[in-house]
Amino acid sequence: MRAITREMIYLYNLKDLCFMGYTLDKDATYHHIVKRCDGGEETIENGAVLNPYAHEYLHIIEYKDIETYIAINKILKIINSQKDRPNAEQLKIISTLLSMFE
Repeated sequence: MRAITREMIYLYNLKDLCFMGYTLDKDATYHHIVKRCDGGEETIENGAVLNPYAHEYLHIIEYKDIETYIAINKILKIINSQKDRPNAEQLKIISTLLSMFE
């Protein structure tokens, strides 16, 4: 796990769930909200902590349904900006978006 991911877990008070509501484990990953190829830097302000499965799934969504990917990324950005773990409403919105994708 990258140092920035560990730092974000601490700063955002993440206990058992990642930004998308999946179980947080020792293999947590850093997701660029603004992609590197679009100029996104690896900073706390541009990151989301994701479970490896959720991270891979998010990028599958990106290639199959860009609108859903953008919508989820917007929620991840809001979660990041509040400097705290995702709240119940945010997790519900993400869950709904994932259900609609499936």
